[in-house]
Amino acid sequence: MVFAQGSQEKASENADGVIEISYPTYRVGTNVTAGYTKVLIDGFNQTYEGKYRIVVEELPSDVAYQEKMAILATTGDLPDIVEGKGPVMDLAIRNGQAIDLTPFFAKDPQFRAEVGEPAILSNTINGKIYGIPPENQCFGYFYNKEMFSKAGITPAKTWEEWMTNLEKLKKAGFIPLTFFTGENAWTTQNVLVSIIGTQNKTANELMNSQSKIIDWNKDEVIYGLKLIQEMFQEYSSRDAIGGVYANVANYFLQEKAAIMPNGSWMIPDFTNLDKTKPGFDKKVGVAMFPNDGMIANYDYGYLICTKDSAKLDACWEMIKYFNNAEAQKIKLEIGGSFPIGPMVKISEEFKAKNPLMGELVDLLGKAKWTYKTMNKLAYPNLVYDGFQTIYPELIYNKIQAEEMVVKMTEISKRN
Repeated sequence: MVFAQGSQEKASENADGVIEISYPTYRVGTNVTAGYTKVLIDGFNQTYEGKYRIVVEELPSDVAYQEKMAILATTGDLPDIVEGKGPVMDLAIRNGQAIDLTPFFAKDPQFRAEVGEPAILSNTINGKIYGIPPENQCFGYFYNKEMFSKAGITPAKTWEEWMTNLEKLKKAGFIPLTFFTGENAWTTQNVLVSIIGTQNKTANELMNSQSKIIDWNKDEVIYGLKLIQEMFQEYSSRDAIGGVYANVANYFLQEKAAIMPNGSWMIPDFTNLDKTKPGFDKKVGVAMFPNDGMIANYDYGYLICTKDSAKLDACWEMIKYFNNAEAQKIKLEIGGSFPIGPMVKISEEFKAKNPLMGELVDLLGKAKWTYKTMNKLAYPNLVYDGFQTIYPELIYNKIQAEEMVVKMTEISKRN
């Protein structure tokens, strides 16, 4: 087995002889996955008491997390276990910090079966397995049923109808969309990839690319950006330009905005009385994107990046504990996350008790088109820096869609 450069032969143990695993995470505080993450951390520390211990570094947001981990990846100082979000996985692999997990899987066929081959393939680079995704991202969009009813609309079947619906929501006095351009422009990008990915077979293949996209100069992308431009100019909140996820999520939860393009992990927020009012969950509906489209891809994986060879077994046990079938069930029941593997079935009883999750599962089975998130398709320098600059230019008519795809391509080439 090959270890990262600078490996040590002896683990750094605590004074009590316990091997400590350094684990930075943004899945804390008000993050929607904080609940199940705490359960897993506490469960692991209890199960391996006296042997292993997870030492958590809490970071305030996924953006702050990515920024710090990218710096540490550049300097070769990543903690023992990290998530490969944004540029982190690429940097960790390039710098030789990420450990190839293929030999571990070879010795553990049961865990491999619990994770499932599609999830493993999603984080396989050049034939080597580098990460295990914590979540299976499968979603359409949430909407406020009362607002839709007052506007006299139902979920759109086409993108033309989608635009008509936005106009009716606006005339009814509602903010139609929870768009923003800051951070990774998450909700905005979910709609953009949906417009592109539901146009035709060629465009759908582009939105399912196995490698990062460089050339964005395609008719379907231009069409999508023209619609996005209009959505920002006419149907988004005043603070959408430069806005962040927390703000727009609050608009939806406080019943100020009608449409939230987000995944199942948000469902627990709909009954969280610290974030919304009693009964809000009954007002939320879920739908496919127009043309029967849904996002379906695996999240970035957990990586082992320790330089201490004696810590590898401890890190592998943590990886297993956080992603085995039992962990997937915990994430489903507490956090509303789709299981990554085939062994955790979403029962009819569970769907009955969790109707929005049940609807999502049923919709996924009916989707004509599925495709990936922008985070998976675009290079990090475009996702986290480029779009923050060029979206405002598009919105303020300083550039048009035809020019924006050229800029997107130039930025991608510079990654």
